[in-house]
Amino acid sequence: MGAPRLAPDSAGVRTVSRLRELRGVPRWSPAPDYSITHDALFAQDPDAVALLTAAPHAPERITFGEVQRAALRIGGVLRAHGVRPGDRVALYLDPSPAAAEVVFGVLAAGAVLLPIPRLLTGTSVAHRLGDSGAKVLVSDGAGLDRLRATGCDVEDRVVLTVDGAGGRGIAGQPGDAEFGAPYPGGPSRPALLLYTSGTSGPPKGIVHGHQVLLGHAGVDCAFEFFEAGDVYYGTADWGWIGGLLLGLLVPWAFGVPVVAHRQARFDPDATLDLFARCGVTTAFLPPSVLRLLQANDRAPERRLRAVVTGGEPAGRSETAWARRHLARAVNKAYGQTEANALIGDSGVLGTVDDDTMGAPYPGHRIALLDDSGQEVGPGETGEIAVGLPDPVAMLGVWDAETERPLPPADAWHRTGDLARRAYGRRLEYLGRADDVIKSRGYRIGPSEIEDAVLKHALVAEAAAVGVPDDKIGQHVKVFLRLVDGVPAELDASLRAELCDLVAASVGPHARPRAFEVVAALPRTETGKLLRRRLTSPTH
Repeated sequence: MGAPRLAPDSAGVRTVSRLRELRGVPRWSPAPDYSITHDALFAQDPDAVALLTAAPHAPERITFGEVQRAALRIGGVLRAHGVRPGDRVALYLDPSPAAAEVVFGVLAAGAVLLPIPRLLTGTSVAHRLGDSGAKVLVSDGAGLDRLRATGCDVEDRVVLTVDGAGGRGIAGQPGDAEFGAPYPGGPSRPALLLYTSGTSGPPKGIVHGHQVLLGHAGVDCAFEFFEAGDVYYGTADWGWIGGLLLGLLVPWAFGVPVVAHRQARFDPDATLDLFARCGVTTAFLPPSVLRLLQANDRAPERRLRAVVTGGEPAGRSETAWARRHLARAVNKAYGQTEANALIGDSGVLGTVDDDTMGAPYPGHRIALLDDSGQEVGPGETGEIAVGLPDPVAMLGVWDAETERPLPPADAWHRTGDLARRAYGRRLEYLGRADDVIKSRGYRIGPSEIEDAVLKHALVAEAAAVGVPDDKIGQHVKVFLRLVDGVPAELDASLRAELCDLVAASVGPHARPRAFEVVAALPRTETGKLLRRRLTSPTH
């Protein structure tokens, strides 16, 4: 692998060529030839285990060397089909050895990877393929059948299939014998095109450069520093930024093997059996998965070393259960498609506090801004913003007409999420800026109302919204999903208890005026709460 390259530049900033070199480096910049392809794959020991499969008994083990050779073959196939550096190649596969090999085959060819979550169909996939101008789509037979059956036209581009269900390599496609080395990298060379989940409009394409992997250095802290002997598993699809970066690229950059598997439907018992068979020590599990594991009430045979959760606010109940029964460390991580892995909990960085979202990871400049772009004062609510440039931040939003990213025009990337400073560097999450409730001159974060209501034993999920009110601007309404077995009605006593919880935790000004019990709360493709649907006229 060669000696680490950490040469100070003229400003005293260390030039970093490997993600693992960032531990303890307070100021750094990417090496001029940095690439995801090298850092996460070709710099690894070819004899070390890279992937484990979820075989019924002993898992199959695939080495980094096997993946390296497969990636070069696939890169040759793509070149033979006319793919050139900068072209977009779409991937529509479940997490699997084949998917991992295609990811790096695309990057090795110098193309831009467009991962599409497998749960998407029809118009959702068609939008991504059309907007991106993808030249090639790589899938399997089942995936192509599913797309065609749901009205997604895939025939106006090159379609390549992997061999069989979960197979390896591309069916019947010989590689280019002259393709012998990955295409040269560069920190700001486009590498990934990921689409948002559409919380505030149609999904938009977000372009990241190779440096985005270096920007995820904070994830190492979130996992309490990856260790020799770690094995990683995550339930998130590699089509989302958290699934791809946390679920494949970051662990591989530390030489950590990944369990390449995705269940058609989450099964808590099967997941715990998978932990035992594959020796899983670290995992990314969203709050919804923690809730299902808690409801199943079965602990793993051996507690995991570290679990990271994110994608939506985690409740205190499932977090406390996970810390007692599932893993020695349970940390939160915050980010978004445009700028991921920015803020979080980590024992190696200090205390873990379930009442806050954590503190900014090292290497990021985070501020809370008001509507005019000025930093707010202590205790005031502001929008979370990331100072640019930042390697984890997007190169820009994909523009279909120019076929290139439109770079941010501001010195800050504003996330659209609200927070206030709790203490020290720790931040308290208050919800989306467009979800904030404005009542009697107060700005009320819906998440703090939801946290208060969720303290009641009969409440399984909650969503707070603002309802137009001629006298006070907006009043608070809370949608509830009650625990199984509880009548789907609220009596006066339960309403009073919920209001008292909000008044005690948030303040009397935030008391809900209305409640509505629902069977399920509306969520995006990634499981994020869609409050705007709850504020539609039908409600």
